[in-house]
Amino acid sequence: MTRVVLVLAVCGILTLVGVTSYAADATTGGSIQSYAADTALANGTIVQLGSSENDRVQPATKSNSQNMFGVTVDRSKLLITSSASNDKNQAYVAVTGTYNVLVSTEGGPIKSGDYITISSVDGIGMKADTEVSTVIGRTAGNFDGKGAVLGQEKVHDQTSGKDQIVQIASIPVSIKIEHNPLTKSTKADVPDFLERLGQQIAEKKVSPIRIYLSMAITAISLITAIIVLYAGVRNSVISIGRNPMSKKSVFRALLEIILTAILVLVIGLFAVYLLLKL
Repeated sequence: MTRVVLVLAVCGILTLVGVTSYAADATTGGSIQSYAADTALANGTIVQLGSSENDRVQPATKSNSQNMFGVTVDRSKLLITSSASNDKNQAYVAVTGTYNVLVSTEGGPIKSGDYITISSVDGIGMKADTEVSTVIGRTAGNFDGKGAVLGQEKVHDQTSGKDQIVQIASIPVSIKIEHNPLTKSTKADVPDFLERLGQQIAEKKVSPIRIYLSMAITAISLITAIIVLYAGVRNSVISIGRNPMSKKSVFRALLEIILTAILVLVIGLFAVYLLLKL
């Protein structure tokens, strides 16, 4: 009886260790889901969601780099696989974790820690520079065009206007789709509350130049209205002091001045609204 209890205890411990180890292995890769694809996609292909369907993926393109969604992974290396579609071209896509990604030398030699973005070749990554807005992650390996080369492609270099041959390989990348940290910001420094106010009025993103022009128009309108109002009140007080019998006509003139000041302010605010909205 003691032996039976001891065997059961040992089996329970081994099972617990096995489950714990399995859970750890299952989570090191990150989030993975299956999608349908129009064509078979090589492992490590950078993909984006289909234009009209969220259950299909296609190779990511440079013109839509902001739509990069994830990377296709090898199904045989997954502990658990689930299929969301009966499509023969199944693609298993990882959106987080560290996986091998197809990259080229189009952006230059790649070193560990470099950011990766989509290249001119659909589905293939390259080293990101300061001009691209979105990256898919950071490399955990090197590639200088030599060594384990999987192939090559001809791409057009827009800077030189000439074609170049780039080498392609598969290297590990820690996937984290985000705004490129290397991007040089050319945005004017607009206070957050002004930026939020402009977006609320226009119901869209507003350029800094429009925000500052709106501030200038508002300030000019407000100052003009205050000057008109101050001058009218001052002149009215002086007129009444000189000729108390003209009180009615002075008040009538003062009312007209007040309305004029309000009109100036309204016109200025309407101009601001149009500037932000259009």
